[in-house]
Amino acid sequence: MNESIDKPTALLLIQALDDGRLDYLFQAAHVDYTERDGFANQNATLGLPRDAVAHLLGAVRRAQGLTILAGAWGDYAGWITLSAEMVELLHWIDIRAGFDFSSATELPDDEIRHVQNRILIEEVLPLGLTMGELSPTNEIELSQAMNGARRMLQEGRKPSTDYERWVLRFFEMMKRLPELAAAPLTVDRLCELHAQLALDKTTGGVYRTSEHTENPGVGFAADGRGALPQRIPSEMSAIASYATDSQKPFVHPLVKTIVYFYWIRRVQPFAVANGLFARLIAHIYEYQQGYRALPWTPLTRTQSSEWAVPPPNVGEPRFDATTFVITRLHLFLNAYIEAERELDGASRRYRALCARFHGLGINHRQARILDKAFETPTTVFTIRHHARARGLAYETARQDFLQLVKLGYLEQTKRGRVFEFRLAMGAEKKPSGPLES
Repeated sequence: MNESIDKPTALLLIQALDDGRLDYLFQAAHVDYTERDGFANQNATLGLPRDAVAHLLGAVRRAQGLTILAGAWGDYAGWITLSAEMVELLHWIDIRAGFDFSSATELPDDEIRHVQNRILIEEVLPLGLTMGELSPTNEIELSQAMNGARRMLQEGRKPSTDYERWVLRFFEMMKRLPELAAAPLTVDRLCELHAQLALDKTTGGVYRTSEHTENPGVGFAADGRGALPQRIPSEMSAIASYATDSQKPFVHPLVKTIVYFYWIRRVQPFAVANGLFARLIAHIYEYQQGYRALPWTPLTRTQSSEWAVPPPNVGEPRFDATTFVITRLHLFLNAYIEAERELDGASRRYRALCARFHGLGINHRQARILDKAFETPTTVFTIRHHARARGLAYETARQDFLQLVKLGYLEQTKRGRVFEFRLAMGAEKKPSGPLES
């Protein structure tokens, strides 16, 4: 094979790559391109000798830090080959990796916290429902369970079902992500994190001893039966090494994140919560690798079912997972795009509310309260809910309501030990109210 490549040939190859005519070569570089559709007789006109193609492919892989990845994923092995689409996706994801919620400088800190909190709530709601034993039997049950858990997180009340307990636990751990990501993901740390996640401390962080994981009434988990118990310690050691060691050749961290998530789910090292645990570890790893905003973006908002689908069980010792990984990289990119839209929408709503209630001398939080009250007059507000949603001290949240009561827009009542606030009678007719604008 030639050790160098001349400039005219390189330019022709790059042009072919840009035109999408070399993509298949990244997946099958050992096949002579003249045998492929669309490349017949191209060797004579373009001057692309096979050894030059192979040389360029190797150079591009080294330059991009991307390579063929082959490794064991639980009971089977797979490989991921470089493709032009994968390079492009990783390029655009890495460009957006600098996204930060605080980049919306016009938004106050509590508005940014509210956006993040709202996204995180919607992200964790479907996760607990994937555990098998908590799966609803119909769409009505699904909607009721998720609405109840949403109110539980928004209002800060105690969970009343196992599903809500799992959702709350995962929500709380995600809020602690910077802290949890401070330590490397060693084997001991992986077990420690599962112990923090598990509701039952007798099984938290303890490897499964039964031959298979099976949930009562629903059969085996979607990811299969899991590795045999005697294999779990060695699989967990390999999983830990995958995170803490540097692979040679280098593997892009987001590709590793995808492998990480499904490797844990395939092994199913613990008796419960393997899916939630895999998701938590994937987010911790993302955070450790510098993707600080990605764990709080809408990854599963519209694609929860697609993200959760395990790799194909093709019944072969090895399979090509390239398309599988590319699909999930699209989800990472879409998550950033959706987060940017969320932040842009929050900025536009903030400006509109401030303009609408400008003449009342109230802050942006009070403007949001009034906007909600006028839109839905039956809405009942509580100090605790307001403080939790905005990340406020109790007294700050309390003063927001008391000033609106003093201005005559809200009325205050008491139910038990909880103060409640509603739109006051005739508030919509007040001459200084928002209807003037």
